[in-house]
Amino acid sequence: MKKERIYEYKTIKVNNALHHLFRETGNENWLHHNPDGPAITPVNSDDKSVRKEYYLFGIQKTFEEFKEYQQSREGLPWYKNPSMKATTRF
Repeated sequence: MKKERIYEYKTIKVNNALHHLFRETGNENWLHHNPDGPAITPVNSDDKSVRKEYYLFGIQKTFEEFKEYQQSREGLPWYKNPSMKATTRF
């Protein structure tokens, strides 16, 4: 039996920009979202027609709001947490 995903991510290139998109299961709409950096980034750093934009779950944030969100996250992700690994030591 295949494990069902709760969400999907994808990155697309549109007009010299990379768009990071997110969609929850059961929802048809894709939202801009990237918790690790800007959701819209220029392909070339010299390109001035596209600027970095920060989005969280489809809501546009300023750089300061985004940094505050990143600082409020706690600890290691679940996949890096040693207590979540199924290893026993004898």
